[in-house]
Amino acid sequence: MQKKRNRCQPFAFTLILMYRTLAATTLLAIVACISAAAQNTSTASKDFRWLDPRKDATLVDKIKGAFVDELKPDDPKVKLVEPQLYKFHKRISRIGVFQSSALVLIAERDELASTYGYGDYFQPFNYDINTGKKEPFKKGFRRWRFHKFAHFSSAKTPDIVFTYLPTLEWETDYSLSSFRFDQRRGRWDMRVWSDNQDDDMIEIGCDTVEGSEEGEYDLHCLFKVADFNGDGLDDVAVRCQAVGVENRIIDTTLLYSIQQDQPVQATLTEPQCIAALTAKLCDETKKLKMCTSK
Repeated sequence: MQKKRNRCQPFAFTLILMYRTLAATTLLAIVACISAAAQNTSTASKDFRWLDPRKDATLVDKIKGAFVDELKPDDPKVKLVEPQLYKFHKRISRIGVFQSSALVLIAERDELASTYGYGDYFQPFNYDINTGKKEPFKKGFRRWRFHKFAHFSSAKTPDIVFTYLPTLEWETDYSLSSFRFDQRRGRWDMRVWSDNQDDDMIEIGCDTVEGSEEGEYDLHCLFKVADFNGDGLDDVAVRCQAVGVENRIIDTTLLYSIQQDQPVQATLTEPQCIAALTAKLCDETKKLKMCTSK
């Protein structure tokens, strides 16, 4: 299989995000130069937990039994898929439980994972322990990695923050999203970051950036989940630099927050505030140029 070329658009990416964040300028005054308040909140609610295969063997076995069909390899005679997407091995990767609701992640291995190194495909499910009802999420993820628990809102249950790659093999954008528990519906879903209900991801980097009218770019990003505006809730801060020909740089610094249960995005423009936020982003990462430049 011939690998397709990577395509990222730094100019379009910047303009779209700036448009979406225009209404959030009031947040800039809060963020401005008080980034010293950035701290991690508590790691997790006492009521949520990842199941341990040994300590929770009975419940784990019950849930595995409910997903017997989902754990079977794809049958090419029944399910018509491209050869490289045929899932020949499936396993339960993680099970998270809150009250009677379980979040089940099934890792699926295909040729893209085993031969081309794209990583397993992870399909999340909602599972009701009491009723046995199960339902898959609308989409899955490549290279799903748990990042941390975060309290973006006043909800008792923390979000499960994770990073991943898109499901399309020719894309190499790294993204961040989170699972949130909807107390009203009693189930897990994806947190959205704008008024668009499909906007459930935050771009945090890309291997290469090609196809821009201005030439070829390399994209380098820093991100961190912490309380950056001092309201006691977590935010997501992302700074990206797209470095192109003649060292031309497109520099974007964004802050994602939840205020009154509504998503708010802000673009930082003041150099002093960008520098203060970058210092926090570089606390644990010193390798990137933006962390060493003065």
